[in-house]
Amino acid sequence: MIRQNVNLSALMPIGRTKAAEIAGVAGKYTCMLTLERDGIVLNLKSMIGLLSQTVPADGEMVLVAQGADEQEACKAMVEVLG
Repeated sequence: MIRQNVNLSALMPIGRTKAAEIAGVAGKYTCMLTLERDGIVLNLKSMIGLLSQTVPADGEMVLVAQGADEQEACKAMVEVLG
């Protein structure tokens, strides 16, 4: 399992175009990909999940990748989350 801090301030608010891009990139990997903080867990493979949850005001979250291709997936997600 990989846990990496990310800041989503530049993406806020996450609109449907960006949510679709994030979910599309995440969907290319078999591992589980989530953003987590303070009991909030966002499934990065779910565009609806990304749009329906509130990102903390400071944008700080933890990217969690768990599975066979977690290294590649984490690198790709850091790029898309920018």
